[in-house]
Amino acid sequence: RSARDAEPAALEDAAEAYGRARRLIPRDAQAYGELLPEWGDVLLDRARAADGRRFTSAAVRVLRDSRAAVPQSDPRSAQRLVRLAEGLRLRHAYEGDVVDLREAEYLLELAVRQSRSPLEQARAWREHGDVQQEIHAHTRAPDRLDRAADSYRRAWRSALAADREERREVAVELAARVQELRGEVLERLARPRAALDAYRSALELWTRLGDPAAGRREALGSRVRTLEAGL
Repeated sequence: RSARDAEPAALEDAAEAYGRARRLIPRDAQAYGELLPEWGDVLLDRARAADGRRFTSAAVRVLRDSRAAVPQSDPRSAQRLVRLAEGLRLRHAYEGDVVDLREAEYLLELAVRQSRSPLEQARAWREHGDVQQEIHAHTRAPDRLDRAADSYRRAWRSALAADREERREVAVELAARVQELRGEVLERLARPRAALDAYRSALELWTRLGDPAAGRREALGSRVRTLEAGL
């Protein structure tokens, strides 16, 4: 039901059902470790919905247990780290505690190291870049924007590697998006030529995706022309 309509009440019902199921399963049972990420995802969805603030700490707690339920060598470990980082970022959005962002930063770096999937690594680097910008909003330290640009560059390279190995369209779209994000950060760093290179790369990637990306190409093309006129 919750997956179908995603109404807050349905998500709360689902979260309570997972909580009841958890109490019936021994901690050392395989089913216990499999239940935790599903429960955490439902709580995270509820925390994102209306009046979700009171669910964020519960989501983080369950996602933290989910991460601890598998060894670092487990192929599922990286994704669980990313989900915990998402929970921490959401809690920061509500609470404003930069400590959550610093932990998310560390977890995403760990996820990149543990993942064997270029696409998964690209997603983690993209999130890592977003976290750098969020930390910059607190500290105003310019190096955080430099780190964000570097994280998006790493995400782009990983996505290009995934284009050769995994889901092509998903990988190309991610590569295009992170190059746009990189261009935006480079503009903030007053590096218009580097930003223009990133935007042109993104434009080429959007072109590869054909008609579904036409709107994105048009908007980015306008930005490229504006930058070119200013150089």
